[in-house]
Amino acid sequence: MSRHILAIDDEAQMLDLITACLNSTDFQVTGISDPAKASGMIRQKTYDLVLLDIMMPKKSGWELLEEIRRLPDSPPVIMLTALGETNQVVRGLHEGADDYITKPFEPSELAARMDAVLRRGSMKREKMTAYEANGVEVDTASRTVKADGREVVLTKKEFDLLACLIRSPGQVFTRDQLLDAAAAAGEERLDRSIDAHIKNIREKMKAVAPEKTVIETIWGVGYRLPEKEESSA
Repeated sequence: MSRHILAIDDEAQMLDLITACLNSTDFQVTGISDPAKASGMIRQKTYDLVLLDIMMPKKSGWELLEEIRRLPDSPPVIMLTALGETNQVVRGLHEGADDYITKPFEPSELAARMDAVLRRGSMKREKMTAYEANGVEVDTASRTVKADGREVVLTKKEFDLLACLIRSPGQVFTRDQLLDAAAAAGEERLDRSIDAHIKNIREKMKAVAPEKTVIETIWGVGYRLPEKEESSA
């Protein structure tokens, strides 16, 4: 199965090279030279990996890296750097990039680095299966849910939505982000019925933990699962 890659670089020749080399392998590459447009793309679609040039006009790679790291289940990022940009490499790795490659590079080296980063990410996801926040426990391996130690039975769609929220407790998710997460989990896009699914999750949680606010509505934005119950004092 092809892995979806987003390549962001303001140099058209570099994008053409990356696309030509990688589309002949197991990767399906989308190239974008406008970092401002790339900002919208990373929110609208789920990518397996992002190739990111750091030094770009209009919007820097640093800004995009920060935006990517705020996404639910954010994809791994490989920085594309120029020779001699050691300080940029160090900063990028500190700020969340997974690896880097120096231009010019051999296509085979880029493909090998991408495989290694994707493999590490897959191993990390496989190891992390149990999540807990605010008295809610979700185990993605056994697909079980508990609230204050009591089991809650959810449908597949409800479970996938709750799993997305609990992976990043305290973070506000827009409806579109939750829809994308459900789609990535193998569900069809749920359109606006997402509100009904959230309502069902709340009702099922309230049945076993009446005093608990499991999912908060952030009006005009979306939803979040609080890290802990806020004090009413």
